Amino acid sequence: MNQTKIPLVAAAAFCLGAALAFAYLKFDSLKLWSTSEREVRSASSDEIMVMRTRGGLLEVSRINATEVFDTKFLHSVLGVEVGETVPRIRVPAVYRYHIELAPRWRVLRTDEVFTVVAPAVKPSLPVAVDLAHMEKDASGTWLLLPFTETEALDSLERRITAKLAKKAAMPAYIQLQREAARRTVAEFVEKWLVTQTQWKTASRPRIRVLFADEPAGSIETLAPSR
Repeated sequence: MNQTKIPLVAAAAFCLGAALAFAYLKFDSLKLWSTSEREVRSASSDEIMVMRTRGGLLEVSRINATEVFDTKFLHSVLGVEVGETVPRIRVPAVYRYHIELAPRWRVLRTDEVFTVVAPAVKPSLPVAVDLAHMEKDASGTWLLLPFTETEALDSLERRITAKLAKKAAMPAYIQLQREAARRTVAEFVEKWLVTQTQWKTASRPRIRVLFADEPAGSIETLAPSR
């Protein structure tokens, strides 16, 4: 290259670089391709069925938890394993629990204490999840991920509802919410008992709540309320 042209090329390159830098700073928000989202719409459903809850339900507690689910897919060709895909989903869930009001409740008064045996607490299904904050990712054989990741995540997501239902009924979760449920039932019973004659004769009435599924020996000795 001619020695006299080197400074000109360098100057041109410098000017081009400066121009690109200026354009980047000036038009950083300018994009060649853009997408705008419109409001989400939902047409009226043609399949609506309204059913009555016989006797009614009393919601007594809830558990907020962020649940993480994962599984493993093994891939093989002609019986020879070639890799794996491990999808993982993290989603906030709200477990709600209720008791049925229809069954007969037993109440026993001992001096100033009213012992109430309420029906067993049950989970309200399906468990609610916050789809807006659901997080998905997948790991495994990197060569297979571009072809298997989406299908693996979709398959795992379809299984979450059933898995959440099983977790909601686990003894650990039932026990976790039990004391909160007990306080709710006590508040409910107190509002009902104030209308009963036997409550009015107690100077300092107290309420003791037991649930029918609790391993409390005193439950079987309780007499039906009259």
